[in-house]
Amino acid sequence: MARQTNTEATYSFTIPVFIRTLRNVERLLAIAERHARRNKIDPAILLQARLYPDMYSLLQQVQYACFIPVDFARHFTDTPPPRVGYDEVSFVDLKASLKQTIAYLRAITPKQFAGHWAPLLPLFFDSTRGLDPEAHASRLTVPDFFFHVTVAYAILRHNGVALGKSDFLGPLDAVPMKRGKA
Repeated sequence: MARQTNTEATYSFTIPVFIRTLRNVERLLAIAERHARRNKIDPAILLQARLYPDMYSLLQQVQYACFIPVDFARHFTDTPPPRVGYDEVSFVDLKASLKQTIAYLRAITPKQFAGHWAPLLPLFFDSTRGLDPEAHASRLTVPDFFFHVTVAYAILRHNGVALGKSDFLGPLDAVPMKRGKA
């Protein structure tokens, strides 16, 4: 088996993981919408729900789940990033931003990713400081992305939306293992 380069490894644990997880977020939001309809809950109430007063709302958590991978991925393509994570106010808006984000990420190929590899990527909250792409991905981008996705899931659970771990993880596409001698 050939050893992956840093760019290939970084691509593999970012772009496809973001896409897969954002598809799961789409499913979580669909379940949340059904829950709101069935229980006659104003969707705006659910979108503004928080785990704690000083934390972001569900709407903002999903906005960040879109913004973070786009902000990371924009460094690896010449294609302008979509404007996501700013203006959404409804489930419809969030679903549109999720679709735009996924489409943008899908358009980035491993070859293109490697071709735009830079020595440093700026921190989104302080453009005067940077990390190499691998450190940026592993120390900031991926953990921050999963923080916001996890909090969005927790807000939905806290508000009575019937979700389980399998909803968070999504389809695993696992295949049967061959049984052999142990």
